[in-house]
Amino acid sequence: DTFGAYISPELIDQMYEEKQEPKLGGNTGYHTAFFSDIQSFSAFSEVMEPEAMVKLMNEYLTEMTNILLDHQGTLDKYIGDSIVAFYGAPVTVEEHELLACKTALAMEKKIVELREKWSHEDDKPDLVHHLRHRIGLNSGPMVTGNMGSEMRMNYTMMGDTVNVAARLESSAKLYGVYIQVAENTYKKVKDEFEWRTLDYVRVKGKKVPVHVYELLSEKGQLDDDTAKMLTIFHEGLELYNAQKWNDALKKFEESATLEDEFPTRPTTPSKVYIFRCNHFIENLPEKDWDGVWIMTTK
Repeated sequence: DTFGAYISPELIDQMYEEKQEPKLGGNTGYHTAFFSDIQSFSAFSEVMEPEAMVKLMNEYLTEMTNILLDHQGTLDKYIGDSIVAFYGAPVTVEEHELLACKTALAMEKKIVELREKWSHEDDKPDLVHHLRHRIGLNSGPMVTGNMGSEMRMNYTMMGDTVNVAARLESSAKLYGVYIQVAENTYKKVKDEFEWRTLDYVRVKGKKVPVHVYELLSEKGQLDDDTAKMLTIFHEGLELYNAQKWNDALKKFEESATLEDEFPTRPTTPSKVYIFRCNHFIENLPEKDWDGVWIMTTK
C-alpha cells in the first residue's frame, strides 16, 4: 500500500513476485529524472474560473500520469501544473532512459488529442486549445527514499541529476523546444529516436557543462521538412563550433525558414543561434572559447 499512489500496479506485482522489499530511507542508484511544466500556465488563471481550472488540471494530470505509470515511471509529486517523476526506484527498471523518452513522446501525442477534444468544448478558452508543456530529462546517480518530517513523509528523489533535469525543463523555453534531454540519457538511447543537437551549456548553479538535445520523434518518424531543417541546422552548428560565424549565420537563417512556427512558440533554436552568431560577429569570444553557453536564469 505504501507505493500504491506512486507506481503502476504492474510494478507492485513485480515487487510482490520477486519478494522485493521496498527500500525506504535514502538509497543511491542510477535513475532517470523527469520534470514537466505547462507553458505559460499563469495565463490560464487569468481567463478561467477556479472550478474550471481545477477540472482542466485534473483531466490533464490524470492523462499524463496514466502515461507515466504505463511506462513504469514513479510519480514523485505534483507542484501545481508540474509533474515530478523518476524511473528505476523503488523497483529496478531496465532501460529507464528509453522508457522516459517514450513517456515524453506519448505525452506529446496525448496533448495533441486533448487539444483537439478541448477545441470542441464551449467552456474552454482559446488558450486551452493551444496548451503545450515542456519536459526535462536527465539520467545519473541520485538518492531516492522516504524524506520529510516525522509527521509527513514523501517518497522522492534528491541530487545533482535531479537539479539538472529541473533546469532543462525550465530552460527549454529559451530555445522554444518542448522536450530537452541531457547527454547521459541521450547516449543510452540515441539510436532509438530522432534528435536535434541543441547546445553545450552550463546551467545556473552548476560548474560542469552538459550537452543537451531536443527529442523530436521515434526513429524514422520525422516529416520531410523537419528532416531537411535538421540537416541544415546541424551544418550551421558545426560551423558555429568552428567559429565561422558568417557561414553559420547563413545556415541558421535557412533552417529558421523550415522551423515549425506557431503563435505560442516564442522562439526556435535557429533563431537562438542567429542571435548568437550576430553577437559573436560583433564581439569575438576569448581565444580559449570552448563553445559553452552559460545560463544566467533558472
